Amino acid sequence: MIPLTPKEAVIRIARRVLGEERVHDHLIKRGIKLRHLEDGYTGDRENCDGNRAENRNSNRAYRQTLIFMVDGKWMHGGLTDRLRGMASAYKFSTEHNLDFKIFHTSPFLLQDILEPNKVDWRIDEKQISKNCSVAKPVLLYREDFNNDSALERQLDKTHEQFHLYSCVDTLDGKFAEYFNELFKPSALLAQEIEHYSKLLGENYTAISFRFQNKLGDFKEFTFKELPEKGKRNLMKAALRMLKDSGSGAGMTNQDNNKSGMTMLGNNASAKILVTADSPSFLAEAANFPNVVIVQGKSIHIDFNSSKKAVDYLKAFTEFFLISKAKSAKLYRNRKYKTYPSNFPKYAASLGNVPYESIED
Repeated sequence: MIPLTPKEAVIRIARRVLGEERVHDHLIKRGIKLRHLEDGYTGDRENCDGNRAENRNSNRAYRQTLIFMVDGKWMHGGLTDRLRGMASAYKFSTEHNLDFKIFHTSPFLLQDILEPNKVDWRIDEKQISKNCSVAKPVLLYREDFNNDSALERQLDKTHEQFHLYSCVDTLDGKFAEYFNELFKPSALLAQEIEHYSKLLGENYTAISFRFQNKLGDFKEFTFKELPEKGKRNLMKAALRMLKDSGSGAGMTNQDNNKSGMTMLGNNASAKILVTADSPSFLAEAANFPNVVIVQGKSIHIDFNSSKKAVDYLKAFTEFFLISKAKSAKLYRNRKYKTYPSNFPKYAASLGNVPYESIED
């Protein structure tokens, strides 16, 4: 069992003494303050919670709006964090009779890659109120509390807009259902998916690797790279697993025997989609004849300032390609503690693809 940090120990004790709701509400209120989510709102703070019903047109149906915010005010997470947060927020909106919108501008416009499908979730910045009597920021950021209940407690009957910052999953396994109601690939993304689908064929496997910065070529937050020996050993171990998975296809029997690896039965000609956050690993994996790599930059959305949607196209393309594979796998190295990424797991669930984590 992983030992608790002092902070988590205090939270656990507080939950037992004060109850989950009081502790969670305190953490959320503190999180909103620390993340400066209330900055930029105007109006008389003392009257921000006043009843605005008299300003509404009683002759028309009125629905409050939940807006999922990705505006750069805090660390919104990677692609998976954002997508599951959006789908969860939409689910909550449908269950609570709220209009639902997504404002995703950090660092690029989401609609350049994902378009509305059955729900028009787009909203212009001019439509987003910064008057604190009209709109209020709300926050969810911990997986270990009842987040639907916490969000309900943050809503009220007086504000017209609720600006939600979140990356939590409250979907109960229904990610695909809500994702598909919200999104479809843009023309730009659909073209990429079609291109790589032709290269992969219909019977391919997807294998994902998440090294963070352990190989020294993917800058992310404060994660440190391994010493040179560690880098070499981790690289060799990951490539060995890839060879064991059948990516030695195209090698002669003699070469295959020399490598000490064997191919998987009659699947030697089947393609393997390899996704990873390490450019150096992808370059090595691309040398295997039956491996397909999606071209483009390996970047983390939260740690890149480019506003060009095309710079983030690679991850979205990989996400949809994994959802179309016959099976999906994530490589985990226990010695070097590679990251247990949710990226392939959620991508696989989008297409109901069998998924497993392979530990080395």
